[in-house]
Amino acid sequence: MKIHILNPFEDSKKIWLGLDTPGQIRKVFRMIDHELVGSKHFVGGLTIFEPGESSSLHNHPGSEEIDIALKGSGLVFSEGETLPFREHDFMLIPDGVEHQHINNGNEPLWLVWIYGPPGELPRT
Repeated sequence: MKIHILNPFEDSKKIWLGLDTPGQIRKVFRMIDHELVGSKHFVGGLTIFEPGESSSLHNHPGSEEIDIALKGSGLVFSEGETLPFREHDFMLIPDGVEHQHINNGNEPLWLVWIYGPPGELPRT
């Protein structure tokens, strides 16, 4: 196994989600998984949400997730609670907990996500 230096805009698998659901369109740049770099324990990447965009309410059964807000700010909704987060904040989402990321700001939100063991991205 070797060290990989990855650029999300050049080296990722680009997945646009939510195209059929207004307000849930987001750009996913999947950079780390077994297929792309041979990772056995993690899946990770960058999602960019434009102002007003959000993810679907989803979970990753069997996986814990760490999110890091690189740029922008937003809200994370889970279990009836909405929590604000700012640029540079970290989030820990426990195994299987449903959550939704929302960009309620006026600039793009860049959210780095890593979860393990590897699981699936939401389909919507």
